[in-house]
Amino acid sequence: MNNPFVIQDLNCRKDIGANCLLIQVGPFRLVVDSGMDPKHLGNDSLPNFSLLGDQPIDFIILTHSHLDHIGTLPILSKKAPKAPILVSIPTSLLAPLMLNNSYSVMCRQKKEKEIPEYPLFTKADVLALEKRFFTLNFGQSYTLAKEGHSAKITMYPAGHVLGAVSVLIEYEGRQLFITGDILFSDQNSLRGAQIPQLDHLDVLMLETTRGSTERTALRRNEEKRLLSIIRKTIERGGACLIPAFALGRIQELLVLMYNAKRSHQLPNCPIFCSGLGMSLINTFDEMGKKLRSVNFSRHILKQLNIKQLRRSKIDPHTTRLKRPAIYLLSSGMLAEHTPAYNIAACLLGDSDNSICFVGHCDPTTPGGQLLQNRNAETFTFEESHFTAPIKASIEHFDLSGHADRNDLYQFAVLQHPKAVVLTHGDPDARQWFADQFAKNASGLKVLDPEVGVPY
Repeated sequence: MNNPFVIQDLNCRKDIGANCLLIQVGPFRLVVDSGMDPKHLGNDSLPNFSLLGDQPIDFIILTHSHLDHIGTLPILSKKAPKAPILVSIPTSLLAPLMLNNSYSVMCRQKKEKEIPEYPLFTKADVLALEKRFFTLNFGQSYTLAKEGHSAKITMYPAGHVLGAVSVLIEYEGRQLFITGDILFSDQNSLRGAQIPQLDHLDVLMLETTRGSTERTALRRNEEKRLLSIIRKTIERGGACLIPAFALGRIQELLVLMYNAKRSHQLPNCPIFCSGLGMSLINTFDEMGKKLRSVNFSRHILKQLNIKQLRRSKIDPHTTRLKRPAIYLLSSGMLAEHTPAYNIAACLLGDSDNSICFVGHCDPTTPGGQLLQNRNAETFTFEESHFTAPIKASIEHFDLSGHADRNDLYQFAVLQHPKAVVLTHGDPDARQWFADQFAKNASGLKVLDPEVGVPY
């Protein structure tokens, strides 16, 4: 039997961006994810949907709710109006919140950046999506039948963020496995990936996010270092800003700080939160009650004495922030018009303060630029028309929600696939995996798909 799987990457660039895969499984056509590239605006941020052609899409699968995986789902859904959308239960709750927030951001950017096509979808489009969600429990299968053939889809917890899944597709004795964004180790708020041993695996689609990054410190040691910086900042009367991604990182850090406070590793001080991350708390609390893999309860907000930050009054030219204090705010990359961006501008000019980045910062973002220039004399916050001297301590911690490259490589080898397809990674990250497989698994077929080319 010939290989029944044909894979086509619809991302317009060979990187981490508008993640979207068209996969032909026998007579079935499915799309996995429909992301928006955070480094681009307007139509430039979309996948190349023209490659879908005129044939119908049988179903859509979402691996998780980060916008680089779901940001253009309302657009895709109009091109595939009859396709059910397969999601985990947490993703069915989180995705609408993320998309509605994206709509609000696009409405603002339409005016500020003069992008005529914004918003790319409406809140009514998001509401219509919810009616098409077909939810699966972890480990539960869904079978689709067509023309006398059937394909079975099974979702497994991927550990990356709440609701993230890896996907097994089985068709007439053949298997294709998609890791999605995956983390094998446990976090404070979420168990790591729970993937069974896969026998007779034909194709493994492997995320490669951290291929160019070698972990130099254990996660628990990084957490201890972060808590140490927070303590020292508070003890000298300063304020500590922790910019964090709204989905996954903020909730994870709340649990970390709650555990630290219980063990007397975190001093008593106000903790200010705001933004999308707090809007997602109810979903995390609900899933914490229903899923053993989730360790989160909203009662920790009371135990930590979390305070709501009033965004409208923050102006780096005039605002004096409360200190000592911790500010746990989105966005993780200090995107303009976010609470973290405004607070960073207020704190940067004082040596008593600290700014602690806990995840990847793209070098083109304000957060990435600040990290690159932390030894400079000054830094300009363009959106605020404010230049501050760089006096605060600027730290970076490796608390990524993605698996280390060595863990991913070992996982791939242990599954004994006939072929590996490299996905979700910049060119140098993909190349590391290609080199490792070529060196140590010479009989394995490895594909690094070119954009838009079917394999």
